[in-house]
Amino acid sequence: MRFYFQLSGPSPVSFTLSPSNHAEVPVNKLIGVLAGFLVISSAIADQNDFRCLKSIGLKSPLKLQFVIQTDKDDSGYVIYRGGSGPISIKRLEEKELTRAPGGRPSEFETQWGEITSDGTGGTYVFVSQGALIDDFRYVRKDGKTFRFEEDPDASTDKGCEWATK
Repeated sequence: MRFYFQLSGPSPVSFTLSPSNHAEVPVNKLIGVLAGFLVISSAIADQNDFRCLKSIGLKSPLKLQFVIQTDKDDSGYVIYRGGSGPISIKRLEEKELTRAPGGRPSEFETQWGEITSDGTGGTYVFVSQGALIDDFRYVRKDGKTFRFEEDPDASTDKGCEWATK
């Protein structure tokens, strides 16, 4: 299929892109479609991998959104319900715990450190196999550990949404 440009319309900057069968496709519509595609593609690329989690065994449960940035998979952030804002995290270590037979995903333990200005940040540790999180915990600098489980009811398309019950 061959394309050629043909001047059309009252303005000299208005062009029409025409295939060889002479069905006319305005260039401005073509550019609009391409621009829309690029916007959608970049919006998809800006989406991050997140998990909604709630603490186990506390009278007043903690809830957090754990986010791994898709464009930099060694960094992310954590947002606590009622917190003052996102806390930056960086992947510290990842190790394979169990190699699964038959093409199943292996089990990994990943450690993420909080990046704080005063160095008091703790460590998030989670064990996962594919998309499943088997264990998730937060270890403060003083050694106190908080265990979490996934909170699928809090998950929306755009992040975690916690409702007070």
